[in-house]
Amino acid sequence: MSSEVALDIIGLGRSFISGSSQVEVLKGLDLRLDQGERVAIMGTSGAGKSTLLHLAAGMDRPDRGTVTLAGRDLDRLDEPALSRHRARHVGLVFQDFNLIDSLTAFENIELALWLNSRRQASDRVRRLARQLGLDDLLERLPSQLSGGERQRVAIARALIHKPTLVLADEPTGSLDEETASDVLDLFDQACRDTGCALLMVTHDREAAKICDRLTRLHLGRLEAA
Repeated sequence: MSSEVALDIIGLGRSFISGSSQVEVLKGLDLRLDQGERVAIMGTSGAGKSTLLHLAAGMDRPDRGTVTLAGRDLDRLDEPALSRHRARHVGLVFQDFNLIDSLTAFENIELALWLNSRRQASDRVRRLARQLGLDDLLERLPSQLSGGERQRVAIARALIHKPTLVLADEPTGSLDEETASDVLDLFDQACRDTGCALLMVTHDREAAKICDRLTRLHLGRLEAA
């Protein structure tokens, strides 16, 4: 494993207002991922798992602590620079796929390259699509795909620009057991081939097995699971 640090989180704190009170969701959380390392996070609903992913991606700002992604302290970046850094270094996989309904599978995957100002990359899209078993589906709209097929498109979109870090939020949560297993096998191999770090939130211990470490988010901090 490379000694390069993909993600370094130190003393992370985040609170939210709930009714008339302030709820501290993350309480001085620390987390480090080296390049190529994969970490799974489990925890109860409302523990702050998705909040952690949003902060790691720079989609939210912490109340305290630092998030360093691919060597840059995200808090030191203004919004345009943060958007560029995220587009270059982060791939996102969601439970509900988050594909654009009006774009074909090919165009959804290609979108990540366009966001990085990369053109003429159709060969790269087709190579990754072939690896994920999407060869014959690239001209279809999301509405014409099954749940497993849509998630494979989402995985391809997350990996196509070879990000430093992939953040996956319950990537198999909406899939049946057999489909989830197939998707995980493909996700696992594609991540290995890309060499990205992976931070995955999941409720499924089978999904967590593709990771090097399993942790639990409890009372605002990470602990061994």
